[in-house]
Amino acid sequence: MESKNVVVIGSLNYDIIVKQQRMPNKGETFVADELVQSAGGKGANQAAQCAKLGLPTIMVGKVGDDRFGEALVGSLTAFGVNTSYIKKQGSTGIGVVHVMPDGDYYSTIVKGANHLITVNDIDEISHLFDSTAYIVLQQEIPEEVVEYIIDKYKKDNLKIVLNNAPARKIKNAILKSVDILVVNETEAAFMSGKTIQSSVDAIGVGQEMLPQTGGMVVITLGKEGSVVITESYSEFFPSENVHAVDATGAGDSFIGALIYAMSEGSSIDQCMKFATHVSAITVTKKGGQDSFPTKSEIFHTEVV
Repeated sequence: MESKNVVVIGSLNYDIIVKQQRMPNKGETFVADELVQSAGGKGANQAAQCAKLGLPTIMVGKVGDDRFGEALVGSLTAFGVNTSYIKKQGSTGIGVVHVMPDGDYYSTIVKGANHLITVNDIDEISHLFDSTAYIVLQQEIPEEVVEYIIDKYKKDNLKIVLNNAPARKIKNAILKSVDILVVNETEAAFMSGKTIQSSVDAIGVGQEMLPQTGGMVVITLGKEGSVVITESYSEFFPSENVHAVDATGAGDSFIGALIYAMSEGSSIDQCMKFATHVSAITVTKKGGQDSFPTKSEIFHTEVV
């Protein structure tokens, strides 16, 4: 695959991040420690990490014609993402994230313009896929649009990466056309109906899910690490021992790094180790996209 171009089709959200000691109880007013405003959205985050690692990346999505949308487009542009195909319509999607002292978080999304993307919007950018190596999708845009993209480009000379987050039930024919499925343990449990309490559980669930996909399943396990399953390979990759400050966007950072490593032609083992390292750097800093490392910030790139 000569091209390394990445087209990310997905969400852009303006994140309002509240750092606090715990979540309030019902009816309780709880005083938080700090407020951080950041560019976010799963699609935008994954595009940002790809671009910050040097991949030619195009973001396709919608924001509102408001100051939040302007900030989101400006942030991606600064990171090197091609934002020419981001349209303005309605109001910008908002993410409200509550971050706990250990870095774990609770997140609520106001969908906004993200759910105004249509099949016609996808048809208008069909020319982009002539020179694309990877289409990257998530589930913060309309389900019918995600399905349309996967079905239309399943036989083309490119890889379709689906981050089924937030988790949806996926039609068998659609899931089978996904080359790389990436989910966390909660999303994998939702899809499989199985409980995941360990890396062994995750590998077992991944092996059951694998025949339903196009050939590769990655399940992230938060601070425990991640697993990868293919027809010939199953392995657990523990997370790096770092002081976690904020896990916001860490999963998206992992996905962007994974795509970068795959575009370099690295082995699955090397790709997983690199993605693990990049996401470990991410959680040591505050915020979303701003916490994602650039290529020059990564010292242990020998794993790629």
